[in-house]
Amino acid sequence: MALLPLILRIWKLLLVLSLLSTTYVYLYPLFRGCNFQLSKEGEVASFRLLAFGDPQLEGDSSLSSSTTSKSTEPQGWARFKSIISGKELGTQILSHLHVYRKRLDLWGNDRYLAHIYRTTRWFTSPTHTVVLGDLLGSQWMSDAEFEIRAQRFWNTTFSGARPVPDPLFDYEDIAHENSAQWPSTLITVAGNHDIGYAGELDSNTAARFEKRFGRLNWDITFGLENGRLRTLTRNQAAYAEGPRLKLVVLNTMNLDGPALDKELQGDTRRFLNNHVGNAMGQTYLDATVVLTHIPLYKKEAICVDGPLFTHYSTQDGGGIREQNHLTEKSSREILDGLFYYQNTWARSGIVLNGHDHEGCDVVHTRNLRNALPEGNVSRIGEWTSLPHELVHEGGVSRDESVREVTLRSMMGAYGGNAGLVSGWFDRKDRRWRFEYRSCMFGVQHIWWAVHILDLVAGLVGMVVIPLSIWGSASKAHGRSDRAKKNQ
Repeated sequence: MALLPLILRIWKLLLVLSLLSTTYVYLYPLFRGCNFQLSKEGEVASFRLLAFGDPQLEGDSSLSSSTTSKSTEPQGWARFKSIISGKELGTQILSHLHVYRKRLDLWGNDRYLAHIYRTTRWFTSPTHTVVLGDLLGSQWMSDAEFEIRAQRFWNTTFSGARPVPDPLFDYEDIAHENSAQWPSTLITVAGNHDIGYAGELDSNTAARFEKRFGRLNWDITFGLENGRLRTLTRNQAAYAEGPRLKLVVLNTMNLDGPALDKELQGDTRRFLNNHVGNAMGQTYLDATVVLTHIPLYKKEAICVDGPLFTHYSTQDGGGIREQNHLTEKSSREILDGLFYYQNTWARSGIVLNGHDHEGCDVVHTRNLRNALPEGNVSRIGEWTSLPHELVHEGGVSRDESVREVTLRSMMGAYGGNAGLVSGWFDRKDRRWRFEYRSCMFGVQHIWWAVHILDLVAGLVGMVVIPLSIWGSASKAHGRSDRAKKNQ
């Protein structure tokens, strides 16, 4: 028992470290100053979008194939003798340890991502939430594995969220205010690891995604009443007076070609063209928020990922196998069709996407007042693209530009990032304004270390506290006995 005082002091130190680190982990948005930007009048933004990129939930397909049966291996008594003789014992132990470690890693990763979602949502109170593609980790998984990962996505990682209700995809007659509980609704965008690139995407892959996560292409319009957004029907949106905000979820996975499934590509093309036509009727009171996965075109060195296209062989259809950006042509269609207003003026809005795990923040403008070095700019038709940090140096006006934010991944290796997009209608300028901020937790090792520390402190406390109480009682009893003898 001579070591008990020392162990007790060590435990108290562990307890203090545990309490401090746990406080940070569960209140990190407070310590990092994570919040939605207020309007110029100091009011809470009407549109507060909490955005995540590329969680990429892995699954059984990432585990070692050693867990599967191998019909070519010796069976029965021959296999037993081989194992006990030591020929395979070491290999088997290492293989199974790897599998269990990977399963533990998957278990922890789901809960790490869930912690990022749950904590930022609780602290920031968004009006809307979106995951910008690559919800799952591989487009090649079986239907059974897809279903397992989808269940983990909804029941663990984004527990408490619900998919967009089907009636909202066809908001023709009535405003589904009862079903449109947007704060608890999770908008999901398709990425290449969910449905594949254009050379891989087929009707079966698209159908299973839409069954569990919602449509690939859809939109919704909100009206602004007393500083709050109200879901509008299609008819209401067409004739509404006053500020309107449109969310456009665009499947860019098959916007470029060649595509494996021409019919699915036609659906995406018609959806985009329809919005290009509708945008012609928009005024300066309107704004568009595009939610997609693949970033718009930029030349090398503007973002971490530069332009990249690979294709399947002619025998395999020649479709797109991989791409980092959209083509310049498709990018121009989006910018010209959805955001060009007149002369050098741009419609209000913002483009949000994922794919590039490092993230990127770019502004597209048709009026770059101050020349910048060629290495700092890229071009899409008449649009000049430049890093957001060079906006002031380039003399770029907010009314003549569109911001594109490629969200840094929420995966642990990239710091558990969350994006905070604020949108409000500036009554003085009579235009929508949008601002973006990042909120990063830290690598997944922090989450693991703190919870392991909590576990160790708890286990040590369960041993030390009873021993300390027992020791104190023994000392008190001894003093009592000595006092009686002295009387």
